Amino acid sequence: MLDSTITRFLAEQQERISGTDPHVAFSDEEYASRLVRLQRAMAEDGVDTLVLSSPEAQNWLHGLALRWYKANGPRDWRPLTCTVVRVDAGYILFEGIEHTEMIRRTSVARDVRLLPRYERDGMLRFIVTEIAGEGWVSGSRVGIELFSAIPNPAVSRMMEGALLDAGARVVDATLTARRVRMIKSADEIAAVKRAAEICDAGLLHLANVLRPGMTELEAHGELIRGLSAAGGEPAGLHQVAFVGLAALGVYHEISGHRVITEDDFLDVDPCGVYKRYHSNRSQLYAFKEPPSGAVELMRILTGAFDILTERARPGVRIGDVNAELYAYYRDAGVFELNSSVWIGGYEMGIAFPPDWVGEWKFTVVGGESDDRVFESGMVANFESMCGIGLLDTFIIEDDATRLLSKLPHEIMVVGR
Repeated sequence: MLDSTITRFLAEQQERISGTDPHVAFSDEEYASRLVRLQRAMAEDGVDTLVLSSPEAQNWLHGLALRWYKANGPRDWRPLTCTVVRVDAGYILFEGIEHTEMIRRTSVARDVRLLPRYERDGMLRFIVTEIAGEGWVSGSRVGIELFSAIPNPAVSRMMEGALLDAGARVVDATLTARRVRMIKSADEIAAVKRAAEICDAGLLHLANVLRPGMTELEAHGELIRGLSAAGGEPAGLHQVAFVGLAALGVYHEISGHRVITEDDFLDVDPCGVYKRYHSNRSQLYAFKEPPSGAVELMRILTGAFDILTERARPGVRIGDVNAELYAYYRDAGVFELNSSVWIGGYEMGIAFPPDWVGEWKFTVVGGESDDRVFESGMVANFESMCGIGLLDTFIIEDDATRLLSKLPHEIMVVGR
């Protein structure tokens, strides 16, 4: 028999855990409005039932936030947790019993059905049987997120096959699930702005402690320390600190053991994260006064942000702003310096590993034919890159387009 002291210890800890207050990110009213928006998009796209498998979509709809979604684990541990939404009803969260407490703490989902934990093939049967019993499958157009990393391709095929066998017509509804997240609510905008403050705090902390002789990993650790101290959460991508210049081919570097010298530039590319909302801002550090060429290049790259914030407004054609930006870079001679440069941006918002890049994007080089328009509530980063990478996040609001970072766009000289 189990020792009574062990039984008592576990009971006490269970009571303590159960007494932990939930930390749901937003109000019930905010999540209810998101469901209405999603169902409206489903109706527009002709989707009767929508299977949300991506962590981002599920977090947006009801708040669930985990650090593991079985994305690439053993084949027997299939990533089948999902939220199934009906266009004219509610939704069902299918999750594992091991996450019962996390559901209570982070999610407003009320109809939660726990998967049979040790039945490899039974989990999928359970999901399909349950939603079929609700009348959500047979004869319905069922959408799945084919472009989501979760589930993996093998499990995605299993899901599609099981739905087809149950009488559904299966369609790709990736954009249905994503486009409702493109325009941010007031609560979401507040979260993104807080994420930007966190990012600035992390960058300033690193500036205060960065010294020659540190390794990239030590600088990376200090960056994380500063972000965390300001309330930042782990990001969807590795928060990188590396020696060199981003736009010279190392902008997807992973921080390593290289020692930073007083002659080096240190480039960092983090996001501040708050309630899973990301705000991106890069920063270049030096230990000496930077060469005049670097200062002039930074001035040119910074000038593009002025055009973006002045011209990008609700209702303005994206291609027209792209054309103005392209002309600016061309006249400044940027393309003569680096013909392979990419200039543009992508949506920032909710993100979980392995990525923080959103669906909506715009491209300056070759993007002049873009007939879409900017809309109030859009949040994206802008990457002004040529040799030096200068990244910041902006928000389109009714009255103005604003950069979210409050730090100046300049090379930061530190360690003196």
